[in-house]
Amino acid sequence: MLPTRHAFLASPLLCALALSAAFVTARGQTTSLADTKLALKAALVLTPEFCETRTKKGSSFTGKDTFEIGKAACAELEPALKGVFFSLTRVAAASSSEDAQVVLVPRFVDVDATAPGRHREILVLFEWTVKDKSGRTVWIETVQGSATHRGGSAFSRKKNLNLMVEDSVKDAAEQSASKMSSSPELRKLTQ
Repeated sequence: MLPTRHAFLASPLLCALALSAAFVTARGQTTSLADTKLALKAALVLTPEFCETRTKKGSSFTGKDTFEIGKAACAELEPALKGVFFSLTRVAAASSSEDAQVVLVPRFVDVDATAPGRHREILVLFEWTVKDKSGRTVWIETVQGSATHRGGSAFSRKKNLNLMVEDSVKDAAEQSASKMSSSPELRKLTQ
């Protein structure tokens, strides 16, 4: 009586195990376009002016905070984009990228932050322009990064602002890498 009582469960359990094994096998075999590097030599243009970009946000009532977004961007962009291209070289000017197949030029579009308080949020917008060897623009995209941190006390405020800027720029750098690696326009250049 015991074997027949649980026999009706054996068939659905066996079917569920077979389907899950098939799903795991199929999942392991698929690779997305974002997982493969673009077979391109890229030059990342990080000018001194870009790396020194600062913005002040706030009001006379709440106080103005200085966000050193250029410094954070110049530290985060190159490592984030290394995994996207076959070769990536950092240059200080677009004119010094003669052997590159594509030239990547970032530009800050906007930086916005909530007023000081218990929690603060910052939003950073980059615009990317990618040009080919001939100087023709092949890709333009705007990427957004954000971060939220505690406001902190008067003693920890500067440190928290820097962490907030670093985290938002890191988020934008990761979004940039993702969008570039899956871009049909950039993939077309590798063919």
